[in-house]
Amino acid sequence: MKLDPRAYRAIYSREEVHWWFVGRRKVLASLLEPYVEPRTEWKILDVGCGTGGNFPFLRRYGDVEGCDYSEEALRYCRLRGLEKVRQADVCDLPYPDRSFQLVTCLDVIEHVRLDHLAFRELNRVLDDGGLLLVTLPAMPRLYSDFDCLAGHLRRYTREEAEKLLQWSGFRKLRMTCYTFLTHPLVKLYIRLGDFSGGRVRYTHGMDTLFPGSNALLKGVMALEARLVSRLDLPLGASLAVLAEKETHLPPA
Repeated sequence: MKLDPRAYRAIYSREEVHWWFVGRRKVLASLLEPYVEPRTEWKILDVGCGTGGNFPFLRRYGDVEGCDYSEEALRYCRLRGLEKVRQADVCDLPYPDRSFQLVTCLDVIEHVRLDHLAFRELNRVLDDGGLLLVTLPAMPRLYSDFDCLAGHLRRYTREEAEKLLQWSGFRKLRMTCYTFLTHPLVKLYIRLGDFSGGRVRYTHGMDTLFPGSNALLKGVMALEARLVSRLDLPLGASLAVLAEKETHLPPA
């Protein structure tokens, strides 16, 4: 599913500084670091790479390629000077079996109708023993008009995420919620994005909640990333999953 072009423009302009993206990268680094040495020469694929803001983070660990369903997203990637990007469907990736040692799929699966087929395809392109890093919106009871505006088909429980891993040949290494410390503010942000409030601009513009809130929330997320390095958090609007490929599965 493609986002509104205004969303890609907003992400491109804010992805390097907005607390949500900066905080997510810090959380993911906390998950990866015990398993991947920096400057490892791994081949890495970022599925649903969007406007390419995760490439500098992922380059710590190896050579990065990206793909996205949206031509508009890829246009912004090329504005960043990224050449190793191509258009692709997560359920039909144009790469040979066992091509990558690390595959990331960050806030993508919730946009896909056949999520179980997407997980199988991620398995196919990942090398035996390779790592999968996925983020998903959590807590189905939070599903709102905000999710509809963002193109989310669903939110996930831990149990649902674990079943997807098991069905698609992965062994869970870590599974943690995040935005634990910012959870009340995230709930407020979601409410401000509801159709009923008439605040569609929150989805596309990523406005700050109050002056100075972006810097404050980046600091809070940095603290949360330190917590994630030690334990799995029980609550939060998002779920981060790190898994190892255990069984190679053919395309469904």
